[in-house]
Amino acid sequence: MTEEKELLTILSEDEYKRVLARLRKEFGEPKTQKRLSLQSDDYSQTDIDTRIRITNGNAELMQKVGDWKNITKGKSRTEISIPLPSDSNVIAGLYRIIRNLMKGPKIENIVMQFESFIWETKNIEIKLTHQFGKSDAYNCEFEVLDSSYKPKDLMKKYNVPINSPTQTEDFWRKWNEKVNLNADQLADEELLEIIKKYLD
Repeated sequence: MTEEKELLTILSEDEYKRVLARLRKEFGEPKTQKRLSLQSDDYSQTDIDTRIRITNGNAELMQKVGDWKNITKGKSRTEISIPLPSDSNVIAGLYRIIRNLMKGPKIENIVMQFESFIWETKNIEIKLTHQFGKSDAYNCEFEVLDSSYKPKDLMKKYNVPINSPTQTEDFWRKWNEKVNLNADQLADEELLEIIKKYLD
């Protein structure tokens, strides 16, 4: 379990390219990351965020605890992670169970796909991300593990535009409708094929 302070900013494609060049100049070549996130978001419960995540072929059940509005305030959230087998049928079955448990008008079952560049130092992690599914979107996230650092100050230092998303249900529903796939609108076979693409 880890505690982090994070700040998320939304970027245009041009801003994304400029920030990528700036961070490469400052920190060198980044690590690359491909990630699939299978989510069941409950907008009536803003302090728990549960998902299945496949990152560079490694699957896990992951939960963040702490108000999700903290990502625009640079405040702490806690992460809990449990490794999962690299088996597409197991992952699809577990996601089906999660979706069966999460019912109601405030629930969205979202398939999120990301390609990210990541720079890490002892005290900070910077993630510059291209998100896609229905359309393309770009963002940058600064996470700090040392309380003497503030994500907002670091973004300013490295000339990263701060365009914090409006942390409302309406904003994220519109974002998901525009950018991400909806699991409830995919056939089981389609979802399984997406999962397989992200496993080793």
